[in-house]
Amino acid sequence: MVVSMRSHQVLGCVVGIAVLSACAPGPPSEWPFGTAGAASERSEFVSRPDLNPPIVTMTGPGTQQADDGYYFVAPKDDWNDDDDLWAGGLILDEEGSPVWIDEGDTRKYGFRVQNYADEPVLTWWEGDINPPVALGEIVLMDNTYEEIARVSVGGDLEQGTTDVHEMTITDDDTLLLLAYVPTQTDLSEIGGAEDGWVYEDVVQEVDIDTGEVLFQWRSLDGVPVTAAKTGISDDKGTKDNPFDYLHLNSVTVDDDGSLLLSARSTHAVYNLDRDTGDIQWVLGGKDSDFELDPDAVFGAQHDAHRQSDGTITMFDNRASEENGDSRGLRLDLDMDAMTASVVTEYSPPEKRWAVSQGNLQELDGGDVVVGWGSEPYFSRYDSDGELLLEGSIPMESNYRAFFSDWEAAPTEPPVAVLETSGDSPTVHVSWNGATEVESWRVRSGQDEADATEVALVERDGFETAIPLDQSAPYVEVQAMDVDGNELATVVVPQ
Repeated sequence: MVVSMRSHQVLGCVVGIAVLSACAPGPPSEWPFGTAGAASERSEFVSRPDLNPPIVTMTGPGTQQADDGYYFVAPKDDWNDDDDLWAGGLILDEEGSPVWIDEGDTRKYGFRVQNYADEPVLTWWEGDINPPVALGEIVLMDNTYEEIARVSVGGDLEQGTTDVHEMTITDDDTLLLLAYVPTQTDLSEIGGAEDGWVYEDVVQEVDIDTGEVLFQWRSLDGVPVTAAKTGISDDKGTKDNPFDYLHLNSVTVDDDGSLLLSARSTHAVYNLDRDTGDIQWVLGGKDSDFELDPDAVFGAQHDAHRQSDGTITMFDNRASEENGDSRGLRLDLDMDAMTASVVTEYSPPEKRWAVSQGNLQELDGGDVVVGWGSEPYFSRYDSDGELLLEGSIPMESNYRAFFSDWEAAPTEPPVAVLETSGDSPTVHVSWNGATEVESWRVRSGQDEADATEVALVERDGFETAIPLDQSAPYVEVQAMDVDGNELATVVVPQ
């Protein structure tokens, strides 16, 4: 079996619209990371001492604008840093305050909201990483934070060998997945052995419900090893160390139903016919079918998408620092003249070269969210490319960043702790993942029957501290929505 399903249904909620990198090819020791995470700053909560997420700082004029939605990130420390490893996913409000903290032993990649069976779900990749190969599966979670499915590549590929780079759910409730498969091939044209080895990239479309593989494409059938922009070194191209000649890092649906493939190692975007498996055109790289304007040339890019206006967007890492800052990029493709030109650049507020990872998400209304990958920031721009806000994450990197509507009611109850050591007793309360809490009401008395309201305060970030005039034998806290309805009640331990 490729997929496992829970018996319960995905719960309804408001529908609105995360990884390792396409990392620089080479041994793990050559992988660079961003510098913002040099000293990881962590939050501490009285009610949830088990949660210590990184403190995300939001800056820019957009931080003062109320927004319907949340930011989704899954930051990570250096993958070799086992002493101070933070792993998990974060849902953040517009001020950078966490709404949901998933902290544990497993890193999440590509953490975001997608639609499955007409309901919003959280999705991410998790598994084992041995660069440049990642072996894992895709997790789907409903809006109570209950896991509902795990999906992997299948068919002639071993289950659990899904690559980290892509997990797009299509309108047909299928998943677009990748795998890197060691394959023997002739590398003599690029200076390797005739009996050399490469990582062949395999694209699959898998039915989420049944696990059936509906489509499969192998890269050596359409992209030759000579397309690689990175040269093959003496220690590459062997069975023990295959040459990562293509390094696909995104698979998305084009406007005609074909697939768009982004490949880091060839600096190219490919259009793949879903019916025939043929490459219909190549944008960028050595074998481009388009003539690119000088400012439209990109390299080592990630996350290519066709947008509703016909443009192609991507995160352009730039192949080297000498090529300039990394950027979000929107290109116009003239299919008659076969030319490509820049429509909009989404430039960083300061010098920034992301050597790996990154993404660009277009929102309804024209705003754009850019995740900077190995530089642990995410930025929001208006449709003209003007910066609205930026989030800074004090960790090593963050594969992708997203913004989405999300409405959730956790199955786990709120947590409240009473502190009595200060000038007055104080209740600290939080409800990890709850999106509908507007305020907290405290009731106290001799017992439950005697309890009356003693405080009503607005929710203040992940954890709210509520001072009380005096202690009482019985204290309870109620989570209230915007209309004053009770969502949940927790009795405070004495």
